Amino acid sequence: MIKRFFVLFCLAVTLPLSLGGLVDSSAFAQEDKEKKLTAVQERTLTSYQKLGDEALQEGWYGPGGYFNIIKVVIIILGFWVWVYMIDWMNRDAETLHNESRSIWNCINCGLLVFVGGFGTLFIPIFWVGLGLSVVAFWAPVITYSTIRNKPLPPHEKVLTADHIYFCISRMLRMKTPPPKQAHELGPPVALKAMQKDLGQVDLDARTLLARNHDGFNPFRHILANAIFKRASGVMFDYTEEECQVRSLIDGVWHLVQTLTREQGDPMLESAKILVGTNPNERRKRLQGTFVAVVEKKHNYEAEFVSQGVPNGEKVLIQFQITKVPFKTADDIGLIEPQLAQVKHALSLTAGVFLVSAPPTHGLRSSTNIFMRIADRYVRDYVTVEDTQNKYEVIENLALTYYDSAKGETPMTILPDVFFKEPQVLVLRDMINKETLERCCQETDHSRLIITTARGKDCAESIFQLLSLGIAPQLLASKLATVTCQRLIRKLCPACKEAFQPAPAMLQKLGIRPGSVENLFRVRSAPKEEEVKKYVPCRKCNEIGYFDRTAMFEVLEMNDAFRKVLLSAKSVEQMRQGLQQAGHKGYIPSGVALVANGTTSVDELTRMLKM
Repeated sequence: MIKRFFVLFCLAVTLPLSLGGLVDSSAFAQEDKEKKLTAVQERTLTSYQKLGDEALQEGWYGPGGYFNIIKVVIIILGFWVWVYMIDWMNRDAETLHNESRSIWNCINCGLLVFVGGFGTLFIPIFWVGLGLSVVAFWAPVITYSTIRNKPLPPHEKVLTADHIYFCISRMLRMKTPPPKQAHELGPPVALKAMQKDLGQVDLDARTLLARNHDGFNPFRHILANAIFKRASGVMFDYTEEECQVRSLIDGVWHLVQTLTREQGDPMLESAKILVGTNPNERRKRLQGTFVAVVEKKHNYEAEFVSQGVPNGEKVLIQFQITKVPFKTADDIGLIEPQLAQVKHALSLTAGVFLVSAPPTHGLRSSTNIFMRIADRYVRDYVTVEDTQNKYEVIENLALTYYDSAKGETPMTILPDVFFKEPQVLVLRDMINKETLERCCQETDHSRLIITTARGKDCAESIFQLLSLGIAPQLLASKLATVTCQRLIRKLCPACKEAFQPAPAMLQKLGIRPGSVENLFRVRSAPKEEEVKKYVPCRKCNEIGYFDRTAMFEVLEMNDAFRKVLLSAKSVEQMRQGLQQAGHKGYIPSGVALVANGTTSVDELTRMLKM
């Protein structure tokens, strides 16, 4: 490179000198100058020849590294690796019906050609250009793999540690490990026996006995498929001729597959062996527990219940999922004006605040969220819990326990608790009349009592407290606020479909015309001419809904509502009485979720009929 600049410098200096003789106009001077010019040119040509001889002595490719075999090999190998990877990505996206396949192809080609190609060829420092090419190659590959892997079970993911090790060992023809047993093949889910009063040796023996059964592996595959699809339960419905398998996803049962009795019976037998019951018993109620271990690190405790029915047998398996999806008010769908009503209820200096929900509809999560948004750093909060049924620990809530296993009740410790003059008492398990009456009486001492009940609406929740035997007059005078919630499915954000609602629909929902441009619904089925181009939604597995949120009703007690409480003789009478007194129930919250596109009209209708 230096020599090239030196040659150019010589040309820049010598050429003006060689033309300098043209300024002399006399013939004699002209002839003399021509001779001098010839001599200069000869010397210049001689210097050029010397430079050329020196350059050729350093190698046929010249001194500037114009042709480097190592660099050329690197570029060629990198090009073919890129061709292989872009071909794999294209085929993989086509196999998975990825509708962004063409976009990924354009990204791959564009980045490598414009960033990598031009960088390698035109950046003077070769290794800098090569580094840009490597980034342009791996960035789309890693991004595509990350997005691709999210909805897939672990054994179908790529570029993971196990996948990379497998590829390297196959290329290098490394010695393969011993073949896996049947229960280790397929999805990374292991089923193990569990029973508190059995030792580990007995549990391992039961697990081994179940694994050796012919139905164990198919049973494990069905449970693994349910877990990876976010199911919280699996049902096997046996009739005389077949067995239908259903999964409970977001609170709704979905048919997974239909098996013959020859396929389904071995699965049930292996499951009964795993939980330690008689595999041949098909009429009596049997129950037990086992553990599903996912990827050797996530444990799902499962409850097994089977019961004979007139035309066969029903088996229910429910997973005890410890992960709580709701952490904030936004997560659980608590929006205005219900959020303001809840905050007002939590700020009261006296009264009973009742939080309720139907079973499996997030009562624990909602109560925890209410406690987090409460003013527990300003006022003195005390929580009374049963040691046999502990709740999530929340900062700045003083815990006091009683043990129901020893025959204790909340009344065992409440006198001592109230003696310390707490401003707020949180008692989630209201188990008897004496406890409820004492709590109502303590509101006269400027205490807020927060408790819970199970019910599908506010009316049913109030009746749950009345069923303990408390006087309606006492409860009506002390009850301040009641909230109830139902978990409602959210439309899948990846495939939900917008539509313009008819004016009659908006009027029925109570939505002001012009306030929303579109509502949303589950994607329509493809037409015949669109079937080939139709791409199934991988996020929701064509269910149309993904995850759940909550719709709330908040009942702030007033004189009209208290009259209804005192006069109603049944849940239905109270429900109708509250409605006639102006309580709108779940409708405002549910309509807000429809209006902002969170859920559909069909889902809201289904939940209101629950």
